[in-house]
Amino acid sequence: MARIPFADEDRLADTSRAALAALPDLGIFRLLANAGPAFPDFIRLTATLWNDAELSPRRRELAILLVARLTDCEYEWHQHEEVARLCGITDAEIGLLRSADLAGFDDGERAMLEFVRVTVDRGRASDEHFAVVRGHLTSREIVELQLIVAVYSGLAAIMVGLDLELDPASGASALTRDERGPRLGS
Repeated sequence: MARIPFADEDRLADTSRAALAALPDLGIFRLLANAGPAFPDFIRLTATLWNDAELSPRRRELAILLVARLTDCEYEWHQHEEVARLCGITDAEIGLLRSADLAGFDDGERAMLEFVRVTVDRGRASDEHFAVVRGHLTSREIVELQLIVAVYSGLAAIMVGLDLELDPASGASALTRDERGPRLGS
C-alpha cells in the first residue's frame, strides 16, 4: 500500500476530477490527484509532451523506459512497457533497455539514449556528444526530451518514495490512439 492514500474523488475540485476522469484508472494518477490544483496542470503538461510533441512517440517511450530502468522504478517500467510496444518498440529493444544496453540501437537513438542517461545522472553532455544529438534532433525535440526526462524522473521519485504498488494491469489498453500513436488524456 502506498505511504499516503489515493485522493478521495468526491473531495476533488471539479478540474481535478475532470482531469482524473480523462486518464486511465491507475494508482499513479489517483495518487497525484492529492496535489490539488497542481494536478490538472501537471497532467496538461504531461499530455502535451505526449500528444503535441515534435519528438516521436517511439523516442519518447525509449526515453521513458530508460529513465525507469536507471531509476529502478518498476511501476514506471510496468506501465510503459506496453505503451512502448504500441509505439513500435520491439521486445528485443525492450530487453536491451531492461539491461541498459544501448549498443543495439541506431546511431541517432543511441546518442539520444546516452543523452537521457547523462540527464538522469544530472550531468552535462560533452560538447561532442551534444553535437551528435543535435545532428539527430531539432532544438524543440531536445527540449521536449529534457522535459520528458525531468517529468518521468520526478514521477519515478514519487512512485519509489511513496511505495506505489504495481497496478494489476497496464493502462495502455485504456489510451486513445491517433496516427502518431497512444495519446494521454482526452
